[in-house]
Amino acid sequence: MAALLLAGCHGSKRRGPEPAPAPKLSLRALDAQQQRLVADYERVSRTLTAYELAYRDWRDGRLEARALASRASVFRGVVTRALIRVRHDRATSENARPKTILAAALEARGRALASPPASARYRSEWNRSVVAARRALTLMQDLRDRARLIPLPEDAIS
Repeated sequence: MAALLLAGCHGSKRRGPEPAPAPKLSLRALDAQQQRLVADYERVSRTLTAYELAYRDWRDGRLEARALASRASVFRGVVTRALIRVRHDRATSENARPKTILAAALEARGRALASPPASARYRSEWNRSVVAARRALTLMQDLRDRARLIPLPEDAIS
């Protein structure tokens, strides 16, 4: 019996108190943070369709590379401004992880747009951005479902 007591004490170090968990957000605060994140990203989603149509036209030979580069430059500016807004937006508690993932999606999209179209780097970064954006939206939707909040529009983040 003495051996058991000694074994339990061996190597133990006195630690300070565990940090308190982050306080849960009120439903209103959770919703407000998510609405700001979605609003920060929304222009990217709206501009995305025009860019994707231009990219398809370029790939099919109906648009010159110069015209696609111009549209990519405009879209890259939209992505950069959205990334700045997302980074500066306050997101605490449950919204911190979706915010980080949303920022990663925008960073990947920016890297894709800075790469030559249809290159391996472009495709890899573009796909990474799509997956991350969907993941962030899914995490926010899961939080909203648990809190019984109205869902975010599916096309808010694309």
